[in-house]
Amino acid sequence: MPADHVLGAPGSGLRAALGSLALGRMGIGAVGVGLAQRAFDVATDYTTRRTVYGKPIAAFQHWQFRFAEHALEIEAARLLYQKAGLLADSGQDTTALAAMAKIKGSALAVEVARDAIQACGGYGFARLVSGDEEAWPLEAVYRDAKIGEIYEGANEIQKWIIARTIFGREITG
Repeated sequence: MPADHVLGAPGSGLRAALGSLALGRMGIGAVGVGLAQRAFDVATDYTTRRTVYGKPIAAFQHWQFRFAEHALEIEAARLLYQKAGLLADSGQDTTALAAMAKIKGSALAVEVARDAIQACGGYGFARLVSGDEEAWPLEAVYRDAKIGEIYEGANEIQKWIIARTIFGREITG
């Protein structure tokens, strides 16, 4: 290969490729947080307006606690990808933290979207409610959230990457 076709230093291609995977995983973590936040916002708005047995769905303690937990987890997931980004910007190794951000953001997106659909009942699966001509995004959010657990290395592989950082390659392989 001609020297003018080489990107970076010769012999550093694998490091560059692995570094781009870490950045991609941070991005998936961020997308997961965005999807979780969207599902959270739609469901909390709906459950404060929709009444069952004469009171808003949000008045039921189950949903109060579930969405309080989701608010906590959304903030934790947001901090993970932001911390990974800060470390990447300072030139530090972000392999494990990027894997953590991907797992947390993508799994959270699925969990919050699932609960949002449950809290919204039939509207959770509707794409468009005729009469109101109101678009409902939750079925698309759920579908889009699920793929985040799979691409850029399935979440199960990310756990192995984290374990390798904790225990070392000589133990984990």
